[in-house]
Amino acid sequence: MENQNSFKEMFKDKGFVSGLVAGLALVSTIALVALLIYIFTGGRSACLAGTSNGNGANGKVSKKFEECLNSGKYDTKIQDSQNLGIQLGVQGTPASFVNGYLISGALPYDAFKQVIDTLLAGKEPDFDFMKDQETQKIVKVDMPQITDQDHVTGAKDGKITIVEFSDFECPYCGRHKTTTDQILKDYPNDVTLIFKHFPLSFHQYAKPAAVASECANDQGKFWEMYNKLFDLNLKQALNTDNIKKAATELGLK
Repeated sequence: MENQNSFKEMFKDKGFVSGLVAGLALVSTIALVALLIYIFTGGRSACLAGTSNGNGANGKVSKKFEECLNSGKYDTKIQDSQNLGIQLGVQGTPASFVNGYLISGALPYDAFKQVIDTLLAGKEPDFDFMKDQETQKIVKVDMPQITDQDHVTGAKDGKITIVEFSDFECPYCGRHKTTTDQILKDYPNDVTLIFKHFPLSFHQYAKPAAVASECANDQGKFWEMYNKLFDLNLKQALNTDNIKKAATELGLK
């Protein structure tokens, strides 16, 4: 009886009751936060996939990828790519050379299709949308040979080679990717795509994204990172944290 009375007396004390409620609420909040952290740092994904993400239990980007991002090892390659674009007449992004013919800007799919179909028919394309705005002339240049340093996808030795100078943060480049994706889908045996870096100086994350793609290439996942970066572009979510998150999601070491 004495113990029961003591228990009743405690619950008469409003301070005790308030403290108990607050304590239970705090414990519940901590448990919820822990669950959310577990889910959003990869715990849930790893369980569903039946394997770890390759970046440790905390889901952080590995030291190897971090070191590559900060090393500066690809600064020269990216700058050389940009210098080549300037030499070839690139003034903005995206800029595409279709068998050497320059098409500036994110033109619609139908425009590219006209050029590709004309070239496949053995004819020279001559469309107003290809003309330089100042000179009103069509620009055609001799493109450098493809090397093992280039990022190449699509048909092997396609009759049509598109060399695209692009910027991962440029909104027009993001939209233009849907066009190139459609081209590669519709011309799987005819079109070879080569991606070249042309990060514009006023885009804060364009250069870091270009570096990240090269670091991903070190681990054989350039095109996977390419897709991730342009997805972030379209969502207007390209930043340092999301670039690193993309690397984690790709399982980069």
